Amino acid sequence: MRGINNYIDFLLFLLCYFLYAWQASCFLKRHLQGKSSERGAFFGLLFCSHGIMAAFLERENIPYILYAMCNHAMLVGLTMAVFKGEKEKKLLAAVILEVMTELFWNFSESFLCCLGLILVKALPGGRQAVSVGVWGDRIITVMTYTAGITAVNRMSKLLKPVFTEKRKSWYLCLAMPLFCIIFVTDVANWAASNGIMVQDWGRYGLYENQLFSHGAMCIFTGLAMAAAGVLIFGMDRIEREERTREQYRSQVMYYQMMEEQYRQMERLRHDMKNHVIALNNLVQNRQWEKAGSYLGEMARAGGVEAGDEITGSLVTDALLYHKRRQAIKRGILWKCDARLPKDCLVKEIDLCIIVGNALDNALEACGKLPEKDHPFIQVYLGKIKKCLFIEVRNSADIEDGWENKKNPGEHGLGLENIKAAVDSYNGTVHVEAQKGVFTISILLPM
Repeated sequence: MRGINNYIDFLLFLLCYFLYAWQASCFLKRHLQGKSSERGAFFGLLFCSHGIMAAFLERENIPYILYAMCNHAMLVGLTMAVFKGEKEKKLLAAVILEVMTELFWNFSESFLCCLGLILVKALPGGRQAVSVGVWGDRIITVMTYTAGITAVNRMSKLLKPVFTEKRKSWYLCLAMPLFCIIFVTDVANWAASNGIMVQDWGRYGLYENQLFSHGAMCIFTGLAMAAAGVLIFGMDRIEREERTREQYRSQVMYYQMMEEQYRQMERLRHDMKNHVIALNNLVQNRQWEKAGSYLGEMARAGGVEAGDEITGSLVTDALLYHKRRQAIKRGILWKCDARLPKDCLVKEIDLCIIVGNALDNALEACGKLPEKDHPFIQVYLGKIKKCLFIEVRNSADIEDGWENKKNPGEHGLGLENIKAAVDSYNGTVHVEAQKGVFTISILLPM
C-alpha cells in the first residue's frame, strides 16, 4: 500500500511540474525574446532533468538544501545554455523566475496547511486529528502548484518593463540580492523540514507546533515577497527616472546648441542690409579678394561656413556643428562624413546621446595631446545594408588593446550612456585602440 501511495505522489508531482515547466518556458521566452524552438527545448530539458533529479532524491535520500541548490543551478544553467541574448539579462530572468515560484509556493503551501489544519479540527469528529492526512497533502500540493503557476503568469505581464532598456550592470546588481533571498528561503525550508522552525519546549502538541511553524513560514515568505517586490520595481523605477533625467539633460544641451546657431543666423539676417551695401561696393571697385574674405567672415559669423554637415536632422546638424567648432578652437583636425538615411527610425535624442558622448570622449582625449602631434577626429555616419553605422576615430594617448581592459570607464563616463542607448535598439558597440588611435564603432538595426 505504501508503494502505491508513493507511486501516486510521484505521478502527481510530475503532472504539477509538467505544468510549471511549461509556464516557466513561456515566461523566459517572453522576456528574453526567445524563439518557439528555444521554449520547447527548455521545457523538455527542464522537465526531464527535474524528473530524474526527483527520482534520484527519493532513492538516495539527498539533503533538502543540496537538492534545492541543484534545482536552482539547473534552471539557471538551462536558461543560459538554451536562450540567446545578454548573459546578464538571462541570469536575472532565471533568478526572478526562481524567486517568484519559490516564495509563492512556500507562502501558498504554509497558508493552505494552516487553513487545512483548522478545517480538519472544525469537522465533526476531528478534535483528535493532528494532520490533514494523505489526501489533504495531495490537495494542498495541487493547489500550491496552481497558485505558483498563476502567480508567474500574472506577474509576467507586470515585469515587462524590468527587461527593457537596461544596462548589463543593472541586471547583475538586481540579480545578486534576489539570489540571496532564494538562499535564505532555502535555509528556512531546511530548518522547517528538520522541525526547528518553532521551539515550544514541550508545552504544545504536534497540532499546535504545525500551526506555529506554518504560520511563521507565512509571515517570513510574505515579508520576503514584499522585499523582492520593492527591490525589483523600486530599482526599475529608479533606473527609468535616471534615464529620463539623462534624456532631459541631453535635450536641454542640444536645444541650447540649436538656439545658439539660430541666434547667429538672426544676427546675420539683421545686418544683411549693411552687408549687401558693403559687398556691392567691393564688387563695383573690383576688389575681388576683399569681397571673398568678406563673404567668408559672413559665413563664419552665421555658422554656415563651408564644411557644415547636413545629415537630414536639425538636431544632429547642430550637434556636429557645435563639436566641430570646439575641435577647431583646440587645433584638432576635423573630418566628417555624415548622412542620415530617410528610413532611419532611431530617435534624434538617442542619436544625439550616442554621437554626443562619443565626440565628447574624442575631444577630451585629443585635448590631452600637444598640438604638435596633430590630433584629429574623424566621424562617419551612414547606412550599411539595413543598419545605421556610426564610427568615431580620434587620436589618444592610450595603450594598444584597450578594449581588453577590465575598466572601460577609463575613456570617459559617456561610454556607459552610449551602451545603454545602443542596447535599447539591440545594437552593438565595439571599441579598440591601435597605434595611438581610439575607435568606437556602433551598429544600430533600423
